[in-house]
Amino acid sequence: MVAKRKKLCMFVYKECVMDDLIGDIFSVKRHQPDPMAGDLLVAAPFIGGGCFNHALVCIIEHSADSGTMGLVVNKESGYTLGELVEGIDVNEEVPVFVGGPVHDDRLYYMHTLGSAIPDSVEVADGLYVGGDFEAVKSYVAAGCPVAGCMRFFVGYSGWTSGQLRQELDNRDWVVAKMLDVGEVLVANGEVAWRTQVSMLGEDYRLWLNCPVNVRLN
Repeated sequence: MVAKRKKLCMFVYKECVMDDLIGDIFSVKRHQPDPMAGDLLVAAPFIGGGCFNHALVCIIEHSADSGTMGLVVNKESGYTLGELVEGIDVNEEVPVFVGGPVHDDRLYYMHTLGSAIPDSVEVADGLYVGGDFEAVKSYVAAGCPVAGCMRFFVGYSGWTSGQLRQELDNRDWVVAKMLDVGEVLVANGEVAWRTQVSMLGEDYRLWLNCPVNVRLN
């Protein structure tokens, strides 16, 4: 039993050393500002598995007092809207994305439809979240375009007051300005993350050479 505990402790120690080494190699020591609604968070390549690995997060709201809410925009869940929502008429397969680990039993949506979806909230110029779901269902059922205009998510990403600031200071994320609201509604997978990283500048070029799972190399 003692030998097994020593072996486990040594394994944990090596894992911690590996984490520190990875962070030192790929960290870019540049101060990050507090994000604003509509900004993007670009995940550092050394963030572990799950929905934050090579993720892009669109910030929905940020407050020093109440914390931060965002949606991961480039991680497909593997489900479609028709599979997750009963009573909705869908003429095409509409993918649902993983918005984050919080309340992953709830549906969220972003769109560019503005007042066509009553009660939606504008988070950036031309980009809206939420709104009347009956209007959303009617829009989809009418066969109106969804791709590039509307995106659905299960769950969201949330940080308590001060939590995101700590992660930014730890260089887990880079704050990037959204150049085009349409980019968050078409972003998908590793390609979207790499495209955004390439726009961060020369300091972050090393990130593009980092494997998705650095522990396997």
